[in-house]
Amino acid sequence: MSFVIIALSFAIWHLACNMLLNRARGMIWISSEQAAVSALTGIGFQSVADWNPWIALVLAVMLTAAYYTNLIHVRFFGTIVERAQIRQFLFSPQTNAVTRAMLLQALPRLVKRSDIYFVLLLAEVSATVFIVAPPEAGIVWMWLLTDIVLLSLFMMTYRQLSKLRTGTIAVHRFGMFFSYYFSWLLERKRRSEQEMLFGNTPLLPEQEVPAEATAEDRIDDDEWFGKFKGMNVILIQLESFQQFLLHHRVEGQEVTPFLNRLAGDNLAFTDVFSQFAMGHTSDAELAVLQSLFPSKNEVVNYSHYDKTYYGLPAILRDNGYHAMAYHGYKGDFYNRRAMMRTHGFEAFHAEEDYDSHDRASFWMSDFSFFEQSVEKIKAMKTPFFAFMISLTSHFPFQLEKERWGLQLSKEIPDMLAMYYQSVNYADRALQHFYERLDQEGLLDNTVIACYGDHEGVPVDHLPELYEVLGISQSTILRDPNRMSVAKVPFVVASGDSDRRIRHSDDRVGSTMDVGQTLLHLLGLPRIPYGMGMSLLQAPADRAIPLSQYPLGSFATKDTLCCASASGEYAESTLFDRHNRKMLLPLSGDNKRHFDDSAKQLLRSDYLISNDLLHTAPKGREAAAPFFSPTIEKLLHIVEDGGIVIPISYGMEAEFLKGQGNDLESLLKLGRFYSRSRNKNINFYAAIDWNAGEAPIYFDDPNYIQLLSAKGYDVEQINAVPLPSYLDRLPDHTLLAVAVKDEGASRFVPEFAEAMTGFGFHNMDHTKIRHSYVNVVYKNRGFLSLFEEVSPNPIELEWSERSWVSGLELPVQLQIVSKGAFVGNKAEIKINGKSYCSNARGLNFAVIDMDTGHVIDAFHADTFSTTLVSSGMYRAVKASLLREEIS
Repeated sequence: MSFVIIALSFAIWHLACNMLLNRARGMIWISSEQAAVSALTGIGFQSVADWNPWIALVLAVMLTAAYYTNLIHVRFFGTIVERAQIRQFLFSPQTNAVTRAMLLQALPRLVKRSDIYFVLLLAEVSATVFIVAPPEAGIVWMWLLTDIVLLSLFMMTYRQLSKLRTGTIAVHRFGMFFSYYFSWLLERKRRSEQEMLFGNTPLLPEQEVPAEATAEDRIDDDEWFGKFKGMNVILIQLESFQQFLLHHRVEGQEVTPFLNRLAGDNLAFTDVFSQFAMGHTSDAELAVLQSLFPSKNEVVNYSHYDKTYYGLPAILRDNGYHAMAYHGYKGDFYNRRAMMRTHGFEAFHAEEDYDSHDRASFWMSDFSFFEQSVEKIKAMKTPFFAFMISLTSHFPFQLEKERWGLQLSKEIPDMLAMYYQSVNYADRALQHFYERLDQEGLLDNTVIACYGDHEGVPVDHLPELYEVLGISQSTILRDPNRMSVAKVPFVVASGDSDRRIRHSDDRVGSTMDVGQTLLHLLGLPRIPYGMGMSLLQAPADRAIPLSQYPLGSFATKDTLCCASASGEYAESTLFDRHNRKMLLPLSGDNKRHFDDSAKQLLRSDYLISNDLLHTAPKGREAAAPFFSPTIEKLLHIVEDGGIVIPISYGMEAEFLKGQGNDLESLLKLGRFYSRSRNKNINFYAAIDWNAGEAPIYFDDPNYIQLLSAKGYDVEQINAVPLPSYLDRLPDHTLLAVAVKDEGASRFVPEFAEAMTGFGFHNMDHTKIRHSYVNVVYKNRGFLSLFEEVSPNPIELEWSERSWVSGLELPVQLQIVSKGAFVGNKAEIKINGKSYCSNARGLNFAVIDMDTGHVIDAFHADTFSTTLVSSGMYRAVKASLLREEIS
């Protein structure tokens, strides 16, 4: 009897995990196949527990973690972790600092109190294993029960065999782990069908448009064609913006008042769906710039950066435009430094090219990004095309309270309230950008187009949104409801009032139409291989395939179709958009749209994967990737044979994760970089440590410890001693100083004595991990106006025109220092804007006393050095260094 109790305990645990996952996915809680698999799992775990109970419990914990990981994924994305993403969770010891940080930020909003069920289920099996007496050996009916379960499972599998052969099996029926196996079988089948469908037809006849085609080669004699001919173009990708936000009020307040006004006074499209899959934001960029569907099984930016594209940036450049891209995050994230060049841009400015001290919701603030971008756009030749990617409204929407622009009560659900505050902040930043363009005289001959990249409200919080929007809810409406609110805004505004189009268009479309629509308005050739079209020419009966849902999903002006994971049309969810009722999946137009949608996604994937897109015109220069400014410097000074690591440790791991830890993909990218720049460019994970002892150049200090462990000595390149750096600063300036973590270790007596001449009187090596603040005036010498060191946090603020030790401050100044044990933070704000690296050691901001402008911001890691780093490092094998010295 104890055998039955233990097996039943494990079976209940396994079945409950699947039920919790099915519930989150909006599916039937349990199927007979899942029950049989759980019974077999219970018997298997009982056998393991009989042999070694601890191994059984460790396996149970690991499987529970896998189920819970998928549950978190479902709450945000609506699906379990895709098969192609599995290795992104089972990555190598080279951990990804960026993704880990983002996950930790998101978790508080995805974890629920009800998740305690997983702990209770583990407690239940643990108690059973250790309390119930071990079963007696040789019980015949134990094996008989096992045979019965296996026979039942075999019969259920045989019943699904015909659906497996036709590719229409519901992969989730046997539980989460079996779903990956069936997904793999179906993917092999679809790949085979894809080759049969498109193997002999690389391009459809109507898509064979010559690259040198001109506007006169096309027949577009409608009123819209060429309306904005010759105008500059600024295309802005708004992070996580959804269509429902426009004209949406919360407690009487407009959430996006500026975008509302822009849409009301210009051309606005109100029925546009986003296109994304595994690559999320980078997929949206592909859809807009190339009018192609993202791949459902890989991130195009990681896998196909070396293909030939001829999309929006390239067409504009061939028609005289200067094309540049701008983003306020790390340039190597999503492999953008390579992909932006591949897209056709002449230059790409990322976070490394900006002063990114002003942070909002973990990222460089949109206000700072747009403000600094104005100066960069001013330097562009006209006509110009500026592609801008915003950031502040990114999940998990943890905008600092002092940046809130809405007065919201506690009645608003927390997630929605934070989402509203984040997009409202981005809307205000967008308005500031618009006004700055006007002030600089850049607006009059410029078209500003804005679109949302993808949905923002996480799947698990959609019921709260439905309640706010008055959308009826039920399990059967789960997919149609999500599709209904997943639309994104697309607004095209003219800075020239005489050429402004005031029109609201409700034709159904997607982000793949954005680039095509802009080219139509500019009177230029369409993207030749593009699968989107100008929304101003879109037919009323058009069907839009949707890449973020199972293959075959689509939207028309009347219908939404969410295909089944099985791929069988009869199991699809069809919804009447106007009457808000479910439809039966009958043959006819909807069946034709279903089949065509699946073929279009497969075809797009086939053309990209096999590099069968339109060839660029002859004479176009080879696409060389962009690098950060520091890496560009290293490429100029590296000695022959030296290795340059082009990206940070975190970004390298991000790339590997995106490629399922396939090292060959990293080697391929390294070869691509090396060929394009004629330098030895390689990645840390791909370096052959036995092949030689070439010096290694890099800009990420995270490599220092790793290279040191491999026997390298690391030196800074062009680093400047802190006293020398301070001496070079101009007179009549104010230095604000704050310590983060630990900044006293290098203040040994000799160095501390030297630093007294620069206003540092109270800092010495005994003040380990203390907080420290100093305000120093430089004018033919250094005078400390205020200095404090303490084991407790230090938080200070002076208003503009206040007096500090006889000196009037020209700015509002806030300084925060928290040592390692009391907050581990440094912050320096001038007039409310942050100018602090928040790096270990001494953080500095230098203020011009005449203008109040910040003229420099830097840090010195006085925990380990007395140098102000240039951000460039050289690692040499210690044995070689000793030979050089001798």
